[in-house]
Amino acid sequence: MNKLAVLALVVGVAWTGLAQAAEVQVDAATQKRLGVATAPLAAARRQVAANGFARVLDPVPLATLDGDLITAATAAAASRAEAQRTKALAAADATVSLKVAQAAQAQASADAAKLTLLRRRVGLEWGPAFASDASRSRLIAELVAGRATLVRIDAPTGTGGARGARMQLSGGEAVDVAILGPARTADPRVQTGGLMGVVRGPAAARLGIGMSAPVTLSGAAGGAGVIVPRSALIRTAGQTFAYVRRNATRFERRALVAPTSQPEGLFSAGGFVPGELVVVSGASALLAAETAPKAGE
Repeated sequence: MNKLAVLALVVGVAWTGLAQAAEVQVDAATQKRLGVATAPLAAARRQVAANGFARVLDPVPLATLDGDLITAATAAAASRAEAQRTKALAAADATVSLKVAQAAQAQASADAAKLTLLRRRVGLEWGPAFASDASRSRLIAELVAGRATLVRIDAPTGTGGARGARMQLSGGEAVDVAILGPARTADPRVQTGGLMGVVRGPAAARLGIGMSAPVTLSGAAGGAGVIVPRSALIRTAGQTFAYVRRNATRFERRALVAPTSQPEGLFSAGGFVPGELVVVSGASALLAAETAPKAGE
C-alpha cells in the first residue's frame, strides 16, 4: 500500500469511482479537519463583453434638423390658429370668404404635414432616443457648450443588448459612454447595427469630430446559468470543476459548461442548479482525496 492510500484511509475518505460519478465521500470529522465549507450557487445570466470602436459624430445635422423642426412647429401653430380664425369669421358673418377660409385650412394642413415629416425624419435618421423634443433640446445645448460629445459605437460581433461602454483614449485614459439607443443605419465596414451614445464631462471637449477610439461594451445578457465563485474552482485534466454537496458526507465534482469570466467568478451555462451548495473552501483537499489511489492499488 503506498503513502497516498494510507493517507486516504487515515482521514476516513471513501471513493465512488471516477469513471462512474466523480464523487468523494468524506465524514463530518474529516470535513472539519480539511476546512470544507460550502455556499449556495446564485442564478445568473451570462454577461457578454464585446470590443469595438467609437466614432465621434458631427452634431450639426442633428442641430439643423432640430432647428427646422422648431421652425415648422411654429409655422404649424400659426397656420392652425389662422385657419380656425378664418373659419369662425366665415361662419359668423361672411367677413372672410369661404375660399379664404379653405385656403387657410389647406395651409394649416400642409404645415402640419411638414411638421410630421420632420418628426419622422428625426426618428428615421437618428433613432427613437432623439424623438423627445425636450431631451433632444437639452442634448444639443450640451453639445454646443462642449459638455457632451455624440458618438456612434460599432462592434464586429454586434452590439445587441449592451448597456454600458468605456472608450479608451490616448494616454490610457478611459471615459464612460452613456448608451442612448440603437443607430438607424449599419456601419459599412462591419455591416452590423450600431449604438448611439454620448460622452459627458471634461473629456467631451477634447473629442474632435471624426475621431475614433477602441471601446469595450458590457452588460449584454446571454443565456441563463450560475456564477461559480473563484474559491470553488478546481483546474484539472484540462477542465474547470467545482464540488457540489450531495448530502452530509458526499460531494460530486462537476465540470463547468462553457465557462466565461465574470467579476464574481466563472459563469457556467450548465451542470449546476441555482441554490445547490458548492464547496468554496477545501476543494483542493477533496480533489486530492478523490484522486488518491485506492487501498491495494
